[in-house]
Amino acid sequence: MTGYRRFDSEIGELGLEATERGIARVWLPGDFPLGFASRPGSEAENALLDRAQRELEEYLRGERREFEVPLDGVHRSPGFAGEVQRGLRTVPYGETCGYGELADILQRPRAARAVGSACAKNPLPLLTPCHRIIRADGSPGLYGRGVSGGGGVELKRELIELERRAVSQAGWSRAG
Repeated sequence: MTGYRRFDSEIGELGLEATERGIARVWLPGDFPLGFASRPGSEAENALLDRAQRELEEYLRGERREFEVPLDGVHRSPGFAGEVQRGLRTVPYGETCGYGELADILQRPRAARAVGSACAKNPLPLLTPCHRIIRADGSPGLYGRGVSGGGGVELKRELIELERRAVSQAGWSRAG
Protein backbone atom coordinates (compact mmCIF):
# COMPACT_ATOMS: atom_id res chain seq x y z
CA MET A 1 0.00 0.00 0.00
CA THR A 2 1.10 3.57 -0.59
CA GLY A 3 -0.16 6.79 0.98
CA TYR A 4 -0.33 10.15 -0.79
CA ARG A 5 -0.83 13.64 0.56
CA ARG A 6 -1.30 17.12 -0.89
CA PHE A 7 -0.97 20.05 1.49
CA ASP A 8 -0.60 23.81 1.41
CA SER A 9 2.76 25.19 2.46
CA GLU A 10 4.56 28.52 2.55
CA ILE A 11 5.78 27.94 -1.02
CA GLY A 12 2.54 26.55 -2.44
CA GLU A 13 0.97 23.14 -2.56
CA LEU A 14 3.33 20.20 -1.97
CA GLY A 15 2.74 16.50 -2.46
CA LEU A 16 4.14 13.45 -0.70
CA GLU A 17 4.19 9.73 -1.37
CA ALA A 18 4.96 7.32 1.46
CA THR A 19 5.46 3.59 1.67
CA GLU A 20 5.88 1.73 4.93
CA ARG A 21 9.66 2.13 4.51
CA GLY A 22 9.68 5.93 4.18
CA ILE A 23 8.97 8.91 1.97
CA ALA A 24 9.30 7.84 -1.65
CA ARG A 25 8.54 11.10 -3.47
CA VAL A 26 8.02 14.84 -3.01
CA TRP A 27 6.19 16.99 -5.55
CA LEU A 28 6.78 20.73 -5.75
CA PRO A 29 4.06 23.25 -6.67
CA GLY A 30 3.05 22.71 -10.28
CA ASP A 31 4.79 19.32 -10.56
CA PHE A 32 1.85 17.09 -9.66
CA PRO A 33 0.91 14.28 -12.04
CA LEU A 34 -2.53 14.54 -13.58
CA GLY A 35 -5.19 13.37 -11.14
CA PHE A 36 -2.90 13.40 -8.09
CA ALA A 37 -4.98 13.40 -4.91
CA SER A 38 -4.45 12.71 -1.24
CA ARG A 39 -5.09 9.08 -0.42
CA PRO A 40 -4.61 7.61 3.04
CA GLY A 41 -2.26 4.70 3.36
CA SER A 42 -1.59 2.29 6.18
CA GLU A 43 -1.17 3.55 9.73
CA ALA A 44 2.63 3.52 9.28
CA GLU A 45 2.43 5.40 5.98
CA ASN A 46 0.08 8.00 7.44
CA ALA A 47 2.47 8.51 10.36
CA LEU A 48 5.32 9.05 7.88
CA LEU A 49 3.21 11.51 5.87
CA ASP A 50 2.39 13.42 9.08
CA ARG A 51 6.05 13.51 10.07
CA ALA A 52 7.28 14.57 6.63
CA GLN A 53 4.65 17.31 6.40
CA ARG A 54 5.59 18.60 9.86
CA GLU A 55 9.32 18.56 9.04
CA LEU A 56 8.77 20.32 5.70
CA GLU A 57 6.62 22.99 7.36
CA GLU A 58 9.33 23.53 10.01
CA TYR A 59 11.97 23.75 7.28
CA LEU A 60 9.97 26.31 5.32
CA ARG A 61 9.60 28.45 8.47
CA GLY A 62 13.38 28.36 8.91
CA GLU A 63 13.13 26.19 12.03
CA ARG A 64 14.70 22.98 10.69
CA ARG A 65 18.04 22.39 9.00
CA GLU A 66 17.99 18.62 8.50
CA PHE A 67 15.29 16.10 7.79
CA GLU A 68 14.94 13.01 9.94
CA VAL A 69 11.98 11.34 8.26
CA PRO A 70 13.06 8.03 6.69
CA LEU A 71 13.35 7.90 2.91
CA ASP A 72 12.26 4.89 0.90
CA GLY A 73 14.97 3.69 -1.44
CA VAL A 74 12.47 2.60 -4.09
CA HIS A 75 13.02 5.81 -6.07
CA ARG A 76 16.71 6.19 -5.31
CA SER A 77 18.55 6.11 -8.55
CA PRO A 78 21.28 3.61 -9.33
CA GLY A 79 24.59 4.57 -10.86
CA PHE A 80 25.63 8.17 -11.36
CA ALA A 81 22.22 9.63 -10.47
CA GLY A 82 22.43 7.84 -7.12
CA GLU A 83 25.93 9.24 -6.58
CA VAL A 84 24.55 12.72 -7.22
CA GLN A 85 21.69 12.19 -4.76
CA ARG A 86 24.18 11.16 -2.08
CA GLY A 87 26.40 14.11 -3.00
CA LEU A 88 23.50 16.55 -2.62
CA ARG A 89 23.20 15.62 1.04
CA THR A 90 26.79 16.77 1.64
CA VAL A 91 26.11 20.40 0.68
CA PRO A 92 25.57 22.19 4.00
CA TYR A 93 22.38 24.03 4.88
CA GLY A 94 22.64 27.68 3.89
CA GLU A 95 25.35 27.08 1.30
CA THR A 96 25.37 26.51 -2.43
CA CYS A 97 27.59 24.51 -4.72
CA GLY A 98 28.04 24.69 -8.48
CA TYR A 99 27.08 21.80 -10.74
CA GLY A 100 30.75 21.53 -11.73
CA GLU A 101 31.89 21.70 -8.12
CA LEU A 102 29.61 18.81 -7.21
CA ALA A 103 30.93 16.87 -10.21
CA ASP A 104 34.46 17.48 -8.88
CA ILE A 105 33.45 16.33 -5.39
CA LEU A 106 32.09 13.15 -6.98
CA GLN A 107 35.43 12.76 -8.80
CA ARG A 108 33.69 13.22 -12.16
CA PRO A 109 35.23 16.54 -13.27
CA ARG A 110 33.61 16.58 -16.72
CA ALA A 111 30.13 15.68 -15.53
CA ALA A 112 28.62 19.08 -14.65
CA ARG A 113 25.78 18.66 -17.16
CA ALA A 114 25.13 15.12 -15.98
CA VAL A 115 24.92 16.46 -12.41
CA GLY A 116 22.31 18.96 -13.64
CA SER A 117 20.33 16.19 -15.33
CA ALA A 118 20.41 14.07 -12.18
CA CYS A 119 19.27 17.05 -10.09
CA ALA A 120 16.37 17.64 -12.49
CA LYS A 121 15.20 14.04 -11.91
CA ASN A 122 15.55 14.12 -8.11
CA PRO A 123 12.41 12.39 -6.75
CA LEU A 124 12.86 13.96 -3.30
CA PRO A 125 13.35 17.72 -3.77
CA LEU A 126 13.68 19.62 -0.49
CA LEU A 127 14.47 16.39 1.42
CA THR A 128 17.45 15.81 -0.87
CA PRO A 129 18.51 19.43 -1.42
CA CYS A 130 19.05 19.87 -5.16
CA HIS A 131 18.03 23.53 -4.73
CA ARG A 132 21.50 24.18 -3.27
CA ILE A 133 23.17 23.37 -6.60
CA ILE A 134 23.66 26.42 -8.83
CA ARG A 135 25.28 27.41 -12.10
CA ALA A 136 28.95 28.34 -12.31
CA ASP A 137 28.02 32.01 -12.83
CA GLY A 138 26.13 32.04 -9.52
CA SER A 139 22.65 32.10 -11.06
CA PRO A 140 20.23 29.54 -9.67
CA GLY A 141 19.40 27.53 -12.76
CA LEU A 142 16.13 25.65 -13.11
CA TYR A 143 14.27 23.85 -10.33
CA GLY A 144 11.35 21.49 -10.50
CA ARG A 145 9.48 20.79 -13.70
CA GLY A 146 6.23 22.70 -13.69
CA VAL A 147 6.69 25.41 -11.08
CA SER A 148 5.03 28.56 -12.44
CA GLY A 149 5.81 27.38 -15.95
CA GLY A 150 9.29 28.88 -15.59
CA GLY A 151 11.30 26.01 -14.26
CA GLY A 152 11.07 27.14 -10.65
CA VAL A 153 13.91 29.70 -10.75
CA GLU A 154 12.11 31.95 -8.26
CA LEU A 155 11.32 29.05 -5.94
CA LYS A 156 14.96 27.98 -6.00
CA ARG A 157 16.04 31.54 -5.13
CA GLU A 158 13.49 31.65 -2.30
CA LEU A 159 14.77 28.38 -0.81
CA ILE A 160 18.41 29.48 -0.98
CA GLU A 161 17.52 32.81 0.64
CA LEU A 162 15.35 31.14 3.29
CA GLU A 163 18.31 29.01 4.37
CA ARG A 164 20.76 31.92 4.35
CA ARG A 165 18.36 34.07 6.36
CA ALA A 166 17.80 31.29 8.92
CA VAL A 167 21.56 30.79 9.30
CA SER A 168 22.07 34.52 9.78
CA GLN A 169 19.18 35.04 12.21
CA ALA A 170 19.93 31.99 14.34
CA GLY A 171 23.67 32.57 14.38
CA TRP A 172 24.21 29.02 13.10
CA SER A 173 27.44 28.23 11.40
CA ARG A 174 26.56 27.00 7.95
CA ALA A 175 28.57 23.80 8.23
CA GLY A 176 27.35 22.69 11.61
